Amino acid sequence: MDMLTLVKDVPNAKFMEQKKFIKFGLTAAALRSYVPLMQDEFHSFIKSNLQFKGTSGIVQLPPIMAEITLFTTARTLQGKEVRQQLNTTYAKLYHDLDDAFQPINFMLPWLPLPRNRRRDTGQRKMTQLYTDIIRARRLAGSTSKDSEDMIWNLMQSTYKDGTPLPDTEIAHLMIGLLMAGQHSTSAASAWIMLHLAAQPTTLEELYQEQLRVLQGAEELTYDHLQHMPLARYVIQETLRLHPSIHSIMRKVKSPLPVPGTEWVIPPSHVLLAAPATMGKSNLHFPRAEVWDPHRWEHIADDEDDAETEQTDYGYGLVSTGAGSTYLPFGAGRHRCIGEQFAYLQLTVVVVMMVRCFKLGNVRREGVVGTDYSSMFARPMEPAYVRWEKRADVA
Repeated sequence: MDMLTLVKDVPNAKFMEQKKFIKFGLTAAALRSYVPLMQDEFHSFIKSNLQFKGTSGIVQLPPIMAEITLFTTARTLQGKEVRQQLNTTYAKLYHDLDDAFQPINFMLPWLPLPRNRRRDTGQRKMTQLYTDIIRARRLAGSTSKDSEDMIWNLMQSTYKDGTPLPDTEIAHLMIGLLMAGQHSTSAASAWIMLHLAAQPTTLEELYQEQLRVLQGAEELTYDHLQHMPLARYVIQETLRLHPSIHSIMRKVKSPLPVPGTEWVIPPSHVLLAAPATMGKSNLHFPRAEVWDPHRWEHIADDEDDAETEQTDYGYGLVSTGAGSTYLPFGAGRHRCIGEQFAYLQLTVVVVMMVRCFKLGNVRREGVVGTDYSSMFARPMEPAYVRWEKRADVA
């Protein structure tokens, strides 16, 4: 079973309902509750990881950011039971699914390759893992609820016809939710830290921003994050230059006229678009090849205005994106429903990394190139950076 089947191999109306379940589970209260959990996971990871022993060193950055992303996602969206198994059974199953996330499997998912056999076995076992968690929670009752994770939300969700969401569908949605966000967020966080290592002055600006906002507070809160504009600009600028999905494919279902021409695209054809090219156009972003977070001080309002056109596709109002040249989370019917969570997670990770470390390049200028060999654009490896713990951390 390929990753698309886990979530999207259902009639469109049902898929829109499923997206609504997930979107409505990402409430403001849930997002607020995730900040301390992410912060705890970050501290635990840094303290336990041998690559950060001592006061300074060199580290291969992308795998580190992938692990931090996985741990913070597991503890918040996935729940404490999943997080507790992350270092054992769950991690192996996740790796087997992740290993099959290859371009060829979007065309020929049935190929009898060894990685595909492991993928199918891993999918069945992970489904069983989630259904066991769900059954245990149902037996324990709502009194055992101690978090706002997505499993609890989906357990209480009901289709329009009154049918409760079956446990196996909850399991498949949870797997799809993990896989959908893990690659894009880990790649984005790696790009951010690589750019900050190449431009230490911006890293120090971020550090000073959080010192002003926190005013000596030890614990980071959701409200603190709302007063850190530079952190958001850094994320926006990185997603402009390095959107994780480089190509978007759509299958034509009915004859599609091309405006201004006599062309009509027949059904069964597949269209491919690369909207990320707009983010690298000097027409829309002067000196587009330069990573400059401060550009967003002047264009943020324009982008907000472009997001005002909204449509309800069946899972709540979302921006159509029709007037925007910045589309890192897509637009319209298929706009990413985890956008708010992604921004929150990236902001917490960036703030915590900047609070704990000074970073610098190792034997290179700028950042590494882009690896386009998989479905997600990510930094070429190896991508080493030099780290130094700040005085109050060391």
